[in-house]
Amino acid sequence: MEYTELADYPLPAGRLTEWVPRVDDDRWEPDPRGLSYTHQDHCERSAPGSWIGTVFEIHRRYDVEAVRATITAYMGRHEAFRTKVRRDEESGSWLRYTAPTDAVQVTDRAHTEPRTETQVFSHLHSWFGDTVSPTAWPHFVLATIEPDDASRALSNGPGESFLLAFAADHSVMDAYSQIYAINEIDKLYAHALEGIDPQLPEVGSYVDFSQSERALGETLTGDHSAVRTWQDFLAVEDGRFPAFPLPVSVDRSLTGPAAQSSISSWLLTSEQSDAFNAACRNAGYNMQAGILAALALTNVRLSGRTTLRTVMPMHTRDEQKWAAAVGWYVGILPMEIELGDARTFGEAVAAAATAGAANKGLARMPYSKIAQILESTEIPRFVVSYIDLRFLPDAEQWQDRKGRALRSNCHAEDEVYFWVNRTLQGLNISARFPSSDVASTNVHRFITEFVAVLTAVIDSDSGTDTVLTSASRSVTVAAE
Repeated sequence: MEYTELADYPLPAGRLTEWVPRVDDDRWEPDPRGLSYTHQDHCERSAPGSWIGTVFEIHRRYDVEAVRATITAYMGRHEAFRTKVRRDEESGSWLRYTAPTDAVQVTDRAHTEPRTETQVFSHLHSWFGDTVSPTAWPHFVLATIEPDDASRALSNGPGESFLLAFAADHSVMDAYSQIYAINEIDKLYAHALEGIDPQLPEVGSYVDFSQSERALGETLTGDHSAVRTWQDFLAVEDGRFPAFPLPVSVDRSLTGPAAQSSISSWLLTSEQSDAFNAACRNAGYNMQAGILAALALTNVRLSGRTTLRTVMPMHTRDEQKWAAAVGWYVGILPMEIELGDARTFGEAVAAAATAGAANKGLARMPYSKIAQILESTEIPRFVVSYIDLRFLPDAEQWQDRKGRALRSNCHAEDEVYFWVNRTLQGLNISARFPSSDVASTNVHRFITEFVAVLTAVIDSDSGTDTVLTSASRSVTVAAE
C-alpha cells in the first residue's frame, strides 16, 4: 500500500461518473456535541484544495444502483460523514449539525463522453480540490471510472471491474479510515449487487469521540504534565517544532509558500522486512523502535548530530468501537532520540525505544488545546509516521485491487513528512518536501542512507552489534 498524490496513480481512460451525497435542508438538526480540538483547528487553518482519499478497483460488474446503494450504506454506517459545522458570526464559536442515516441521498452525474487518462486526472484533480472543504458539505465525494477496452486490456485485470476514487476532508478521515474503506466499500458493493452478507463490525461514532476529546481537552491547564512536556520540547528551537536535520532551503523571493514535491519508494522487500524485524526482536524491541533507530543513525551519519528530534503521529483508537470507525483519530507525540555514545544498532534501538516510551499516552492529549494554552501558532515541520498495515482486513488483496491511499498536493516552505509503511509487499516510504534543489537532494540522500542503515543491519552477521555511525562515502549533503 502506497500513499501518494493522485498524479502518481495510473488512472485508466473510460467513462467517468461523479457521485455526490446530498441532504435536504430540513433534515439537518442542531447537534450539541462539540468539535474535537483537532477538528476546530483544522477548520480555522486548513488550506483550500486540501483533501485525502483512496483509489482502488472493484472486481465486479459495474451497476449504477449498486454503487448508489453502497455509498448510501457506507455513509449510513459512519456518522462523521453526516455532520457539518459552521461558525457563528457573532460569537465565533463552531456549531455542529447532524443528519440521520436515512437523510442521505446520492446523486450520480455521468459524463457522456469517454475521457482519456489525462482528462480523467485533470477532472478529478480540480473537482476534488474545488469541492472538498472542512466547512462545506458534503466533505466526502466519489467518482467511478469504467475503463475503456484498451485500458482494460492493458491492466491485465478481471473482465468485469471498475475504478472507484474518493476524496474527503481530513476532519472526517485519517489514514486508517482511508485504508479500511477498501475492504468495507468492496463488501458493501458485493452486498448491494449480489446480496452477499458483508459481515462488517459495529462501529462507534467519531462525533461521540470528538465530544470525549473535547471534554478531555477542557481539563488541561498550564501546569499539566502534557503541557509542560510540549513547552519544554518546543523551547529547544525557540518555540518552533523541530526542522528536518538537513537544509531544505527554498527561494525566499516567492510570494507564498512553495509547492512541495512528493515521492514514494519501496525500501525493503517482504523478506528483508522480516529480517530487519527479527534483528529488532533479537535486541528486545519492536520494528517501530528499529525504524526510529535507523533514522537516528542516518541523522548521525549525515549531520553529525547525535540527537534526532521529530514529531510522530499516533492513532488514538483506544476502544474497540473506534477500530474500524471513519474519523480523525490521530494525536502527535514529541520524539527526541538521544543516541549519545551509541555506535551499534542494538544501542540505538534501545535509545529509540526509551524515547518512544518517554511520552507514551501523550498523543491522546489534544495538541491543538495545548497549543492554545501555550499561545503557539506553530505547526510541525519534520514528521515521521510508522504504520504496520499487514493485518488490516483484506490486506493481501490490495495489490491486485491496485489500492492506494491518496493525498492532495501541498504548499509549505520547510515541511518534510515521512510516512513509513510496512505491508505484505515490504517496507515503503512516502515523502513530501519543499520543491527546491537543496531539499530534493538532501531528502533523497537521507532516504538513501536510511536504506543503507537498514540493509547493513539485515546483512550483518553481528546483528545488533553492527557499528552504524559512519556514513557511506557516496552520500554527501547539499548546502544552502
